[in-house]
Amino acid sequence: MSGKFLPIAVKILKSFGPTGKFNGAAIASNTRAVHAEEGNLRLEFEVEKGQTNNFETLHGGCTATLIDNFTTVALLLSNEPKPHPGVSVDLHVTYLAAAQIGETVVIDATVTKRGKSIAFTKAELYRKRDNTLIATGVHTKAFPTIKKAHSYPQND
Repeated sequence: MSGKFLPIAVKILKSFGPTGKFNGAAIASNTRAVHAEEGNLRLEFEVEKGQTNNFETLHGGCTATLIDNFTTVALLLSNEPKPHPGVSVDLHVTYLAAAQIGETVVIDATVTKRGKSIAFTKAELYRKRDNTLIATGVHTKAFPTIKKAHSYPQND
């Protein structure tokens, strides 16, 4: 059940829009959250030309950025009063198959474990048409002391 977390996920996704920053550059304009609950997010998008390599398949760097961004969104889907995205400590991606321009990709991002100073997340990307696993990712985030406050969409 998505309940209160799906609108939060949608709001965060909109904040990735055309900002001129790298975070939003890899995200397809047609990315949509289809399920969200605390610590879990499922999204879908159709691969766009701007996300591809010279073989016109989803670029590995784009895949890594998607894993980084969406596991972070999963972290923000929390019942904590002011969840924080943390900073990346480690990001490991394994590439298993390709997705062509126009193919629908499903991304499942999950918080595996979260503590006070560190969190562990994972993601899996699938081709929707045949459920082929495209890539897996493991993303570790730290929560250092913050000197400058920053507002995140779900906290507004």
